[in-house]
Amino acid sequence: MRSIFARFLYLTAVTLFLASCATTSLVDSWHSPSQHELRLHKILVVGIFKTANERRIYEDILVSELSQRGVEALPGHTFIPADVKVDRQALENAEKEAHAEAVLTMQTVRIEHQQVLQPGYTTTYPDYWYPPAFPSWNLNGYYGSMTYYEPPYIATYTVANIQTSLFDTRNGKLLWAATIQTSEPGNVISVSKDMAGIVVQSLIKEGMI
Repeated sequence: MRSIFARFLYLTAVTLFLASCATTSLVDSWHSPSQHELRLHKILVVGIFKTANERRIYEDILVSELSQRGVEALPGHTFIPADVKVDRQALENAEKEAHAEAVLTMQTVRIEHQQVLQPGYTTTYPDYWYPPAFPSWNLNGYYGSMTYYEPPYIATYTVANIQTSLFDTRNGKLLWAATIQTSEPGNVISVSKDMAGIVVQSLIKEGMI
């Protein structure tokens, strides 16, 4: 029983640590100083990811976020079929068909595994303890105690960098770019929601939408 409880404490500590690392944040951003007066009204959103499902989720969520800000946003999957590779030619064809002012692309550019050493800890808890919810047992309090020591351990988690870029469809020039980092790349819906909020807020700050 004691070993089970000790194991529970260890797993809880690991879970809490990994949860504390699970964030999506803006690493850096850039915008073209020559385009400070450009305000966009129609944007084509294209995700470049491994699977069509992942691409569709990222596109749809960002399109929804942009639409709430009054931008006519179009998901790339309505112009580029799932079985077509998203390359330069596919983007150019989609741009022409969508008649968009700009195209916003999203792509995972780096995935790495990071390790963090967590220090050990000592926990003391009652031995032969009975909960007061059962007073009929007439065994209130506890008798003695037990000390559990968890040695240091190495926690490993995955970090992914997603590059987002905004291009002017008239001349192909880069208008804005940002790097977004997440420690939970497998949670596509959660990450895409966080990323959409970050992207839109950055574009608003730069006066582009």
